[in-house]
Amino acid sequence: MRNDMKRLTAVVLLLLGRHDRLQKANAAANAQAAEFNALCSILELANKGLTIGGVTTPPSIQTDIKFLTALNLSLAPDDFFNQNFKRTNSPTGESEEWTANKATWAELQENIKAGNRGSLDTIIHRIEGEQRRRAARQVVNATLIKVASLKQALKTTPSSEDIKQAMQLVLYGDKDATSPAGAKTFGSQSGSGQKACGHDGSPGQEAGISLASDFVCLCGAADSSGIKACAGFGATETITHTGSSTAASMFADTVKYCHESGTKPSAAGIEAAILTFKGLLGKITETADSGRAVFGAYGNNGGCNGNQSPNCVTYKDRIKNKKLQIPWLVNLERAAELLSELNHNNAINRQISAQIASLAATAYGSYLQALHATPATYLTETATARQADSGSNSETKKKECDQHKNNKTACTEANCKWKGGDSEDKGECEADETKVTDQTNQASQDQAAGETTSKCTGIESKEKCEAVQGTPAPGKKSVCGWITYEDGKGTLDKPYCRDSSFLVNKQFALSVVSAAFMALLF
Repeated sequence: MRNDMKRLTAVVLLLLGRHDRLQKANAAANAQAAEFNALCSILELANKGLTIGGVTTPPSIQTDIKFLTALNLSLAPDDFFNQNFKRTNSPTGESEEWTANKATWAELQENIKAGNRGSLDTIIHRIEGEQRRRAARQVVNATLIKVASLKQALKTTPSSEDIKQAMQLVLYGDKDATSPAGAKTFGSQSGSGQKACGHDGSPGQEAGISLASDFVCLCGAADSSGIKACAGFGATETITHTGSSTAASMFADTVKYCHESGTKPSAAGIEAAILTFKGLLGKITETADSGRAVFGAYGNNGGCNGNQSPNCVTYKDRIKNKKLQIPWLVNLERAAELLSELNHNNAINRQISAQIASLAATAYGSYLQALHATPATYLTETATARQADSGSNSETKKKECDQHKNNKTACTEANCKWKGGDSEDKGECEADETKVTDQTNQASQDQAAGETTSKCTGIESKEKCEAVQGTPAPGKKSVCGWITYEDGKGTLDKPYCRDSSFLVNKQFALSVVSAAFMALLF
């Protein structure tokens, strides 16, 4: 009796031991739900990453550059503005600048002449008068140079194709693959998933060749117990990994049980998913030698093959220099870097766009100042302009001419009327009332703009005007200047002599703005 009890006990223990090994041989339903869900999170990020756009250049930059080009053209000298920008190119070739800009110049010239807005947000007018244009043009030209420099700093990478290829490497092991297939996705061994699933971790294994392959390894088995371990009792498919000959449907039938979180791809999201994955390595392994390098339930037979042995991937052979060099994981980390670079470079481009918009606004201010300027607005004198006294001028001129009685040469040089005929030394010298009137009118105009009567007034030849002795205004080579052109009037029918200090003051407002703005640009 006692011997029978011993035999019964031995049989029970044997059965218990076999039952224990059988339970461990195939993971129970949902036993690997955490591992499966971790891969599903990575899958979702990679799939959504396929359609992420690359770094962008704000379209407002080109709009602002075209606007500045219009300002520049409106301020250009007449010989440039009046060109035929639609002419046929010279047979000997054209400059790069001409070739690149002539179509834009032609469009803008047409709109400026017609007073049309065109593609711009505002109408740009032609500013008449070189003197009014000069200072504003200096500001706009400097702005365009600065904008060209800023444009060179715009970021152009990563492109959408860069990101897409990184994600396809994660999913399928091939940067150009759009679906799982063949050796690049499922490993080089044909007919068996042993090598692709990492087997026992010995050298030469191919675990982690793609995310698609590892899904099939994790949920693969001889029957539906494999997919049940990943996705629960409701999953009924038999998932098997057969190396390079693995059907794409094995992957599709596995990942259809993944839940979607709605998470958008980001560097932070990818890094979090990677940490979750790494935290599950070695969670339920039994073999101390492979320990932390096993993902899923390592089998008692000592290997993972995605077919007959339990549901697992062995990454032991992917540990190089104490680092986990799983191919799809390395590519996923690279994808995270690309997304981080994408956000950083887009921010830089937005900042550059804001700088260009600010520069364009300031340049527009200079243009408006030149557009609406009148002689009075250019001056800085505070003295109240007063109308010239024609009666006083007439009396003064009469006394001056009386002094040249009996001297024809002195009389005519003083712009007086000689009443002695052909005689050089006998005759009266009288004031020429027509000239006194002209000079009075001119003096009135000059004084209204802040200019006081000077010794330049009334001189009727360029040579005598420029020969007047005295201390010239700063930046001028002579005391007086011979005026042949005026803003708002164009070329004068009757040039006249004017104090050069007036010419300096007339440009003061714009030149101060120009100098201040140049300091901001450089």
